[in-house]
Amino acid sequence: MRKANGRKKKNCTTITLDVLPDCLIYKILSYLPFKEAAQMSILSKTWLQAWLIHPNLEFTLPYLKVVDSFMERYRDGKIPIEKFELSDSAGSSQGFPSIDKWIDIALQNGVKYLVFKVASISLPIFTILAAKSLRELVLEGCTLNMPVSLTSGIANCDSLRKLSLSCVSLDEHMLQTLLSSCPLIVNFILKDCDGLEKIELLNLQKIKSVFISTQRNLPVKIRAPTLEHLSYSGYLSDELDVVECQNLIFLDVSYVLTSDGFLQHLISRFQSLKVLKIQYCGDNLEIDSPNLVSFEYVRDQIPEHKIVIESRKLKHSKIVLHCYDYLNDAWFCKLRKFLSNSTSWSQVSLYFPKCNEINMKDLQLHHRVATPQVDILNVNILWQNAQCPTFVDALLWSCHPRRLNLHSSIKMITCFICRLMYMKNSSQSFSQRSKPWHSHQLMEIKVFDGKNQPLQLRNGELAISTLTDWKEVSFLLDWQCS
Repeated sequence: MRKANGRKKKNCTTITLDVLPDCLIYKILSYLPFKEAAQMSILSKTWLQAWLIHPNLEFTLPYLKVVDSFMERYRDGKIPIEKFELSDSAGSSQGFPSIDKWIDIALQNGVKYLVFKVASISLPIFTILAAKSLRELVLEGCTLNMPVSLTSGIANCDSLRKLSLSCVSLDEHMLQTLLSSCPLIVNFILKDCDGLEKIELLNLQKIKSVFISTQRNLPVKIRAPTLEHLSYSGYLSDELDVVECQNLIFLDVSYVLTSDGFLQHLISRFQSLKVLKIQYCGDNLEIDSPNLVSFEYVRDQIPEHKIVIESRKLKHSKIVLHCYDYLNDAWFCKLRKFLSNSTSWSQVSLYFPKCNEINMKDLQLHHRVATPQVDILNVNILWQNAQCPTFVDALLWSCHPRRLNLHSSIKMITCFICRLMYMKNSSQSFSQRSKPWHSHQLMEIKVFDGKNQPLQLRNGELAISTLTDWKEVSFLLDWQCS
């Protein structure tokens, strides 16, 4: 028998990334962020050469010499630039004498996306808007170099489709000058910009999406027939005037202080509305929106009044409550009453920073309101020091979910499982003369992990080989009227 050759046999099937065509390597790197593309450059000379002409440049200050070196090389080699981003996460207070040069190089090399997130720079905004290739301009914390004497006769930047201004100081005249210089933008973002006394968006011919966030009481007027998505977050009193927006399909309003009836009147203008989200606003809502498909309502306390949505097309309704109040039997009675009186919620999400024991004897006296049915109940409990079985009882007394998604500690998950198993066994053993506190019987329980894989129950314990401090499980619950 011939001895095996001592030399290792070369694996002919080994394939390296270097055999890829150059054009494919260039394409792959163009889709990667700048830092990730830099890491790929060590694979071979081909990958290094591809990275040296990467079209998306993303720099974090204060490495000024590095930025200067890159930009000069791109200028001298006339290397196309798709995106140029400059940010300063450290909040450097030093000046940037080369910023105008970097911008000129980026514009000369056909940049499409400009992003500046540096609080200590002054940008030549008119030079930027004169570019013919620019499609997106994102400014955060910057100062706009906009001489008053040059605000007339500015060339339009007809190629710009997105304009985002965050924490930028400007007045109404500067804002209108910017908007008139880019009449064809599709997406406009205005966030926490000081200096404005009012906000008007009136002559944007192609606008589709608007996001406005302000912490001041500013009058807002929007007239945009092409507008489809509107998000507003701010502190105002009945001064959000949105007219001639007959194509609006998405509306998100948050932190708005209004009088009764204002939101209803505002929403009634948009017969095309399909998605509505209201966060931390009024709690007396009767909304008539015939084409509404999805509704989400977010609060930090249970609303005092009922919420009614009139729409035959409504498929998804969700309420999110961040429960910072002290939890007692009265709180769960209020939750049960609200869920019974309001629109039929397809999903209820409750966030509890902590939980405590509930007096179930007092709770069982309140049987006048039928137990509301909920398709999906999402429960997130941050507290992990105890189990609180009566908290689980009170929660499932307030509503009966078909699916219960629970994110909490192992202790609390175990507590839920034990109480659910107790309810199931009680439902099967109690007679009609001594039925348990819940008015529906729990007939079946199925448990799934965070990846929707079924888990086995053994004597009320989860059969999980590896336990972590926090987990997410789902329960499918089959309730039957007793």
